Amino acid sequence: MAKDLIDKKTKQVLAEKLQQELQDEVNLSIFVGQENKEYCDFTLQLGEELNELTSRINLNVYQIGSDEAIKLGIISSPTILIGWDKGYKIKYTGAPAGYEAEGFIETISLISRGESGLQKASKDKLKEIDKDVLIQVFITPSCPYCPRAVLLANRIAIEAKGKITSEYVEASENMKLATKFNVSSVPQQMMNEDMASISIGVQPEGKFVNDVLSYGSFRYTEIIASEQEKKAEAEKLVDVPTMPINLTDGNFEKAKNKYPLLVVDCWAEWCVPCKMIAPVIEELAEDYQGKIVFGRLDVDENQSVAMQYQIMSIPTLLIFKNGKKVGQKVGALPKKVLESELAKYL
Repeated sequence: MAKDLIDKKTKQVLAEKLQQELQDEVNLSIFVGQENKEYCDFTLQLGEELNELTSRINLNVYQIGSDEAIKLGIISSPTILIGWDKGYKIKYTGAPAGYEAEGFIETISLISRGESGLQKASKDKLKEIDKDVLIQVFITPSCPYCPRAVLLANRIAIEAKGKITSEYVEASENMKLATKFNVSSVPQQMMNEDMASISIGVQPEGKFVNDVLSYGSFRYTEIIASEQEKKAEAEKLVDVPTMPINLTDGNFEKAKNKYPLLVVDCWAEWCVPCKMIAPVIEELAEDYQGKIVFGRLDVDENQSVAMQYQIMSIPTLLIFKNGKKVGQKVGALPKKVLESELAKYL
């Protein structure tokens, strides 16, 4: 008898997570064959163990060469389709092993809730998708960054239901594809098998959504022009802000030199502690109006500043006085702790 993939303690935690998060049933269609048999066995066992944890995950197993496989054009094993019966187009070509298992389970959870978890701006833009798009993300199970890239592509496919296909491709199990598209570093993203669309590394959400939009919307040029106008307006620096200002690579230096005391909240959309501290920053911006200016910098969207100040953990607060960095605090600190720290610079 094969040893369990998920240990007893993890099963307990995972069962609770799935019980809380899964709303609708999710069907996993698993296609297996003689190719990559070890990975096929792993995929089947993972699916079975997840099915044992919750009745909301259903398994359908098919052989490569079966009528269902032929109908869907599936020739690689293992292959997993998630939620295709609901109209979602998310495909795993290869076993979701190593670091990828967590993102695989998160994708099941998102489909069950019918929620992508993307930013509102991304959701609004994806409503404009009017052409089919295939996103392929090449990964290796040992890459700790790949799950974020896969999950972002899956989120986009969930939001643009039925119009965008997100395909996870495990490079070592699919060497023909990896060779065809010159995969040398992972994660590697590509749209519609167009070599010109290749991007390497985890992409910021806003940039990647725009890349997808360039292949999926006839209104792409118009949408981007409108976005740039809004961005320019949002980057304007008022003299006495009453709320956190929007900081970017474009206006950061100007803001740093404009305001005598500037506190910068470095954050990212995927960061849970960042969301915890955001209301605190808003309260402080109102409480200290005219004394301290607070700004928010999305490190995924503004990597130049993030690299300049070597932001390794978020949330991070950078404190500038008269244009010079004088302090830095890491973590979602309570309001009273932050006020005590900031009092040193008033």
